[in-house]
Amino acid sequence: MLDLYKPIILIGFMASGKTTIGKRLAEILGRNFVDTDVLIEEKEGLSISEIFKRYGEGYFRDIEEKTILTAIEDKNTVIATGGGCVTRERVRKALKDKGLVFWLKVSPEAVLSRTADDNTRPLLEGDREARVRFLLFQRESLYRETADYTIDATKSPEDIINEILGILEREA
Repeated sequence: MLDLYKPIILIGFMASGKTTIGKRLAEILGRNFVDTDVLIEEKEGLSISEIFKRYGEGYFRDIEEKTILTAIEDKNTVIATGGGCVTRERVRKALKDKGLVFWLKVSPEAVLSRTADDNTRPLLEGDREARVRFLLFQRESLYRETADYTIDATKSPEDIINEILGILEREA
């Protein structure tokens, strides 16, 4: 039996649908919704890409870690995390210990298609396809290690939400 009185956490690569799915899931479940990237942008007064440019990825990951560790204290929430949050061991452990974690697994082709006109992602600068494939390869085992459930995020948002709701209902 699953402890459903935990935050529901969505992890996965950029453009996997965490924000879209998270907002709708929170609405259906009557929970708060938190997008950690939005919280960071609000706190810093800068976009994620500006934070990366001005201060670097390490600085961003430090802020992201603090933001996630605070957000998971609210048990009545659905949290959409940044795609790279799993690169920090402390974050992976906290997510696993305190939340119910769904990995929205996406293919490189889907990421490339969904980000084709998006120039706001600092980690995709340069050879976009090579970067996507490298980062997905680098993070896949971390997503797998952290997740309680893996969801195919190449499906429609409605199908993804229904699958998550089905898991929650089955495990209640």
